[in-house]
Amino acid sequence: MNPEFKRKIRTLVKSGEGSIPHMYLDTVGKVTVGVGNMMPTAETAVELPFIHADSSLPATDDEVGNEFAFISQQTQGRLAGSYKEFTSLILTDEYIDELLDQRIEGFVQQLKRDFPNYDHYPEPARLGLIDMAFNLGNSGLINKFPSFTRAAREEDWASCQRECHRRGISDTRNEEVKTLFGECANDEHA
Repeated sequence: MNPEFKRKIRTLVKSGEGSIPHMYLDTVGKVTVGVGNMMPTAETAVELPFIHADSSLPATDDEVGNEFAFISQQTQGRLAGSYKEFTSLILTDEYIDELLDQRIEGFVQQLKRDFPNYDHYPEPARLGLIDMAFNLGNSGLINKFPSFTRAAREEDWASCQRECHRRGISDTRNEEVKTLFGECANDEHA
């Protein structure tokens, strides 16, 4: 993946997901960090290189585990940034990007299996597919959006533009993705 395309993916996904350096509860109450990086257990959190926000010193396993436990007991449904008051540990921006890149690569590999012509799709279509896969999961994209999936496989970008609306995310994020597929549809008719 070329660096410029990777930068565009990061920007798009961060715009939709947000990038939070401290632990927080996601919309379903799971402890999360960075760009939607859910940590199912304290052991998962301990594997990440958390540092103290005030000193940049590495956090111990016990400190990470304790903060994970404390965050998991907070009230869910708040904005991610509002959990900052309960935290003292963060991940660096560089590490957040590294985690994001790893996750994006996994989504892209699966998109290539799900959409055999993926590598030949116009860049805006690939960006839109990545954003949808990141938000829904690859199987969620395929299973919850069969009309969209069929249109993408047929490279019918106008239909993708009509079928890409997701519930439970911001109108801005939906419009961004709709615009990406619209660019491809307009190029077909130019």
